[in-house]
Amino acid sequence: MEKTGLISRNIGGDYKTELKDITSLTISNYGSDPITVVVNDVPRPVPAFNPEIGVPMSYNLPGDGTACSLTIEIKFNGNSKYAILDYRVYNPQAC
Repeated sequence: MEKTGLISRNIGGDYKTELKDITSLTISNYGSDPITVVVNDVPRPVPAFNPEIGVPMSYNLPGDGTACSLTIEIKFNGNSKYAILDYRVYNPQAC
């Protein structure tokens, strides 16, 4: 399966989108407040960034070789609003 390169979006406030034909996805929380990631109407908490560890907490949907479409919503639970959405998309033209 051919995929696009990595697509990244900076998220600076509550955000909702439908992603089509994604093959992998990561939402990393770089803010000092927790966020809630809602995938297909199921909420999942993501803790705040811990500078002592130096690695952001994240929600990860690893690729398994198939493409799917999802509705993604990111809800910020405080004033610190900084997350990064990274994903790859199936690219049928590359096959």
